[in-house]
Amino acid sequence: MKSLSYLAGPILAFSAVLPTQPAPSAVLNVPVAARVITFVQPAPVGVVPVAIVYEPGNAASEADAADMERALSNGITIGRATLRTRRVAVSNLEQLSGIKAAFVTTGLRAYQDEVAAAAGAQSVLTITADSACVISGKCVVGITSPNRTQIIVSKAAARRSGIRFGSAFLMLVKEV
Repeated sequence: MKSLSYLAGPILAFSAVLPTQPAPSAVLNVPVAARVITFVQPAPVGVVPVAIVYEPGNAASEADAADMERALSNGITIGRATLRTRRVAVSNLEQLSGIKAAFVTTGLRAYQDEVAAAAGAQSVLTITADSACVISGKCVVGITSPNRTQIIVSKAAARRSGIRFGSAFLMLVKEV
């Protein structure tokens, strides 16, 4: 019988590039997420309110929210927009009113339907490190960066929220 060991290298190489679910401790690349906001059409200008959606009492979610707040502590200016954040608990999603974008923390898979409904109703761009949220059409943008940064956009979630991106941005991302 012929040995198939010559296939081991290509199979391992191929499996290394397959998309994987991020670990529950995946952390959002906040500078990239902030930059994504500027590609929304029409481009935001002035002070742009951004929510950090988290679950009080969930240690992973609270730690993720704290990291995001530190990254944006004094606001961040990109282009003609200055991002200002505030926390919004998953139990108070009505507070998304007036928000342009929401960073969805890790550990909220049980609340993705509620977050998607509230964000869709308020035309909020949702950005997360949880690619499963994007693939399932619940979040608009996913940013993964274990070895290299990859941006995934859900066409269905973007359509539901009324979010449009510039064509130059869409050429650089993976749409699902």
